[in-house]
Amino acid sequence: MKIVLAATTNWLLKPFALLLSLIFNGLFAVISGWTTSQALAITIVLFTLIVRLAMMPLMLNQQRSSRRMTRLQPKVQKIQEKYKNKKDPESNQRMQAEIQELYKQNKANPMSGCLPLLIQMPIIFALFEVLRNVPFYVNTIGNLYENLATIVQGQSGYGDILTTNFSTVINGLRKFDVTTNTSVMDLLYHLSRTQWKELIETFGLASNAEFIKDYELVTEYNTFGITSVEALTFNLSEAPGWKGWGILFPLISGGTTFLQSWLSQAATEKRQKMASPDGIADTSQQSMKMMTYVFPIMTLFFTAQMPLGLGLYWIAGNIFAIFSQIISDAIIDREEYKEAVKRRDELAAKKAAQANSKSKVDKATGGRLGAASNAQSKAALSGNKRAALNQQAKQAAALPAEAKEDVVSEIVEEAPEVIENEIAEEVSAAEETFETVEETVTEVAEAAEETAEDVTEALDDVQKEEVSE
Repeated sequence: MKIVLAATTNWLLKPFALLLSLIFNGLFAVISGWTTSQALAITIVLFTLIVRLAMMPLMLNQQRSSRRMTRLQPKVQKIQEKYKNKKDPESNQRMQAEIQELYKQNKANPMSGCLPLLIQMPIIFALFEVLRNVPFYVNTIGNLYENLATIVQGQSGYGDILTTNFSTVINGLRKFDVTTNTSVMDLLYHLSRTQWKELIETFGLASNAEFIKDYELVTEYNTFGITSVEALTFNLSEAPGWKGWGILFPLISGGTTFLQSWLSQAATEKRQKMASPDGIADTSQQSMKMMTYVFPIMTLFFTAQMPLGLGLYWIAGNIFAIFSQIISDAIIDREEYKEAVKRRDELAAKKAAQANSKSKVDKATGGRLGAASNAQSKAALSGNKRAALNQQAKQAAALPAEAKEDVVSEIVEEAPEVIENEIAEEVSAAEETFETVEETVTEVAEAAEETAEDVTEALDDVQKEEVSE
């Protein structure tokens, strides 16, 4: 039997359903060759595992981007604070541009968290279509239902009996036509175990060996649960509803959804508190926190009304998602720890280079502010020349007139040059002092700002990783 896509007329859903049917056929062929018991349930679980493993790289990228967004939140808030009182469109555009540039520089994408969900949605809808109409998408099961439908159609008065006894099932089917084999297949697939017994008794098919053989094989394929306990044995094509043990499926589905959401939200809040200067999580995420409680309730009601096979997929998906989150957190924690250590080492090397540079400046200027003492040394040299002239003048007082005139003449000739040189040296020293101090202050300010930022980020990263460890 070839795959029939008549079960759905949705042009968007058809290609996804066809793709899933190809994967399902391959998995089901392997599983059913190994065991017939609960083969469809095992196929669903394996399919879920394959989907989760295929999405693991996307989940890792989403987690990395989410953490970057958390670390950048204080800087985003600073940008928003800068434009707090500016409501004009130009200011808003500049603010958005600055935020986007910040994200770009740090390789953060606010929309990255939507991609895994966008990929899952068509899978969920297509999987719902496949599980709702398994005989039309899985060849092995379809062949069995085709044989069963043919036998039923060979019974006298089958049309009236089906439309009368199973009208509640028929009302939920698409374009049911009792004269077509596909419609009868669709009807048989959606019968509960009680309705199957009624059909077999009504048509007297208990003695039909071919029918009973195919029916028992189909039952083995579609069954899930503890087969030794009838109350805990379920048909994957049925909706669990709110009665009996079937209520376990919506409860477990809602519970695992809540657990996954809660773990994710708790991890996000922890990182927000670590990244926040005041140690408080971002209050703008309250809507996400609300979804931690709303979404599980929606899932609970959704699972109760849908085929049980879809609930099994959701439960298995939640369990795999929890383990995926634990694994991805461990991988990213390790990556961030290595990055933090690398940045710490780079910071230490930068501080050593700055210390070496400071030492060179100290040697050249006599200290970080040594230009002033250097200027004083130059002034002292000039002062020595003046003192020598004064000493010569004192000594000249005791000399004879002719010698005194010669000394005075020499002093008069040298004094202007000494005074001029002294003034020039003082001006030069002052200029040198000003330039050196200005350069030094600028250098110190830039180094201090850069060092403070690096130290803060490095310590934060190391602290986060140590806490995570």
